[in-house]
Amino acid sequence: MNPVYGKVFLVVCCTLLVSVAGAPNACGKMDLKTDPFTCCTIPKLLDVSIVSSCFEKFPIDKDAADKGTGGIPKTECMSECILNSTGIYNNRGDLDEKKLNSVFTDSLPRDSPWLSVVRKAIKECSAKATKKDKEFVKAVADQKKSAGKGATVCNPEASFLVDCIHTTVFSECPLNLRTTTTECDAIWKFLKNCPFSALRQ
Repeated sequence: MNPVYGKVFLVVCCTLLVSVAGAPNACGKMDLKTDPFTCCTIPKLLDVSIVSSCFEKFPIDKDAADKGTGGIPKTECMSECILNSTGIYNNRGDLDEKKLNSVFTDSLPRDSPWLSVVRKAIKECSAKATKKDKEFVKAVADQKKSAGKGATVCNPEASFLVDCIHTTVFSECPLNLRTTTTECDAIWKFLKNCPFSALRQ
């Protein structure tokens, strides 16, 4: 995996904890000695050059979960940059569902075992994002109020979609592509009932 893409994916997925409803009580932090991403290597779903360019414009560091300048989580602006650059958001800032599907699946061969997994993740995450639409609109309005005049305001829907699709794809890793170790087996068992973000609390 490209180092920048890998770093971006790791940080964006870790911040999903902020974006997604809290995990059930039984989903306490696991004492992991294994990086979950070694349990399944998912394909690159986004153009690496676009991810790298947006990463340069909106860099993420180890404090990425903290608010960026003007109170904007840095992953939101980077994710919005990705969706704008790929055309998933049109000129009006509206989500283009067909483009969302093609951008996330075009790099996969037609016989890829990942194709159905990615399509299912897109469908599920789009439905979740639609349900959270009022929440996203309120978050943008709140950012505009708290940010200074002329400050950049980014849509949390973008970060939610990028996070949700990647983490859902990882969680649904085909059985024959999973690494079978004791700790990886524990991770897959954990993910049956708990969100990916709970691994990183």
